[in-house]
Amino acid sequence: MSPYLFHDTPDTACTDSEAMLQALAGMLDPFSRRQLRAVGVPPHARCLVVAVGASRIATTLGEMTPTGEVIATDIDLTPCRRHPRVALLRHDIVRDPLPDGHFDLIHVRLLLGHLPERHDVLARLGAALAPGGVLLVEEFEATWRSSVLAAPDIDEADRLFAAYHDAFQATLVTAGNDPAWGRRAHHAMRGLGLHVDTSGWTGTWTGGSDGCLLPRATAAVIRDQLTTAGMTPADIDAFRDLLTDPGLVVKGNLALSHIGHAAPTSPTFTSHGG
Repeated sequence: MSPYLFHDTPDTACTDSEAMLQALAGMLDPFSRRQLRAVGVPPHARCLVVAVGASRIATTLGEMTPTGEVIATDIDLTPCRRHPRVALLRHDIVRDPLPDGHFDLIHVRLLLGHLPERHDVLARLGAALAPGGVLLVEEFEATWRSSVLAAPDIDEADRLFAAYHDAFQATLVTAGNDPAWGRRAHHAMRGLGLHVDTSGWTGTWTGGSDGCLLPRATAAVIRDQLTTAGMTPADIDAFRDLLTDPGLVVKGNLALSHIGHAAPTSPTFTSHGG
């Protein structure tokens, strides 16, 4: 199993990990579904969702492909949503095999940037595409330092978000993450011979909503790593409290969606923008 920053540990409260996955799904699923609609997934498509987590992406694809196939994978299937059209498979994308040339659509979100083997995994995903297939890779550009739009004490909020940004980025790098992967994925996908379209999205969130509950839960899950990276326990507590304050308004991190089209032998997908 490949190292991954957000795995549960004996010191991690399971409820915090679950809250992180649920908030992530609530924050990004609407954007991902819009991207899938832009791709125009046909009803017979064979689809793979990698590291599905608690997202609704696989269930959405199950509804979009009544005569197709949807496989959703993760190393832990506990938080995954069940759907009669979706086959759940415990699978480590770094180590476990994929069939070459099989899938019409592959979706992977917020995973590759965390994997030191990201380029090898991306190449394997590209090889698993059928002719004319689509690889949809979605990643964040971390912008916590400039997130705060309004707060009870905006200077203090800016300070806390900056402290979180710096400690979080340092933690990611220590764990093998590439902070620039969100935008570099476009270049890497082009290197596989894919035709790539990239679009970005960011929402506005108030304290207590999904876009604030995500960093709140994340700060709990990686609390020890954040303190090692220089964020004080008092600042972590103040940051987490602030994220439930209804007076807080933030813009979310920029989400980049890269839609990579494999060369077709015959027309299969037609992107309608995005």
